[in-house]
Amino acid sequence: MSMDILDLKIVRCLTEDARCTYKHIAEQAGVSEATVKNRIDKLQEEGIIKKFTIIMDYHKLGRAIKAFIGLKVQPAKISEIVKVIEKNPDVHVLYRTSGDVDLLIEVIFEQMEDLNSFLERELALEGILGTVVTIVIGPYKRCPWTGL
Repeated sequence: MSMDILDLKIVRCLTEDARCTYKHIAEQAGVSEATVKNRIDKLQEEGIIKKFTIIMDYHKLGRAIKAFIGLKVQPAKISEIVKVIEKNPDVHVLYRTSGDVDLLIEVIFEQMEDLNSFLERELALEGILGTVVTIVIGPYKRCPWTGL
């Protein structure tokens, strides 16, 4: 399915506030509420909109240490390592990548000691050949869909 301008307007409204009413979206897009509802239903049916969610302010929860961890992994061990890492609640995003690293992990912790513990304990897996850790100092622009 391809998206048209109306779909993009609807998605933009929902991205800014997933609790946005059909009425508000209809006013912003210049269409009826029924049209908005039908379009949202179709976007969900097609799997374009997967879910409605929230964005949390991790700093207010005391979680101020954000890092990206690149892992160089033995190819035969990738699936096994992913199964272990993806279960960790401190792992917010886990990507398969190309280039210098095979996996890229985004983590958020309360303290530097938590990050260190994650590196020493959670990543002490057979098949991890190396890590590259990058601490995030601050965002210039956040992801519009996750707020991370």
